[in-house]
Amino acid sequence: MKKLFLLLTIFSLFSMSAFAVSLDELRNTPERYKLVQANSLGEEYIDINSISVMIYNPPYYTINATTYIVAYDKTVIMQLDNIFFYNYNQSVNSLVKKFITPEEVTARIKKDTGIKSQIKGAAVFNYDGSIQETYYQYNLSNSMYIPLKADIFLATYMSALYSFYKSYNMYFNPPSKGQLF
Repeated sequence: MKKLFLLLTIFSLFSMSAFAVSLDELRNTPERYKLVQANSLGEEYIDINSISVMIYNPPYYTINATTYIVAYDKTVIMQLDNIFFYNYNQSVNSLVKKFITPEEVTARIKKDTGIKSQIKGAAVFNYDGSIQETYYQYNLSNSMYIPLKADIFLATYMSALYSFYKSYNMYFNPPSKGQLF
């Protein structure tokens, strides 16, 4: 019985650390981790292998993806397992067909990009990949975890755009200046 308990403990340690990622790994494995945004506060990467289409029902789409936020001020890496929700009726291409002026389109996009995100779970790692906070899976039935609007040009928005692009080989919204993909 003690051997079984020891084996289970060792296995759980390996399985928890298998998902840990270091800063070097994020930066030096571009075939796996795509940099989608970088600024003076940090960087956001998306695990290309984690992108998974859950719902394809045009104009509505749902995609799961894992992102990694490198927070310079906290010197940590946050892993977020996301659900991205898309309403293509709110995309720039759809709005251009409905509205006469570019100003009207811009005003609508600023109010609602057509993208929402919801976090399914999270973990926190140190830059060397060691676990600071173990993975926690959120109870999505709790009303506290409702999908939130992804504001334009924020890291979540950029990760959602890349997930859509990678899934369908087309842009949900046209690329912006300085966009990394």
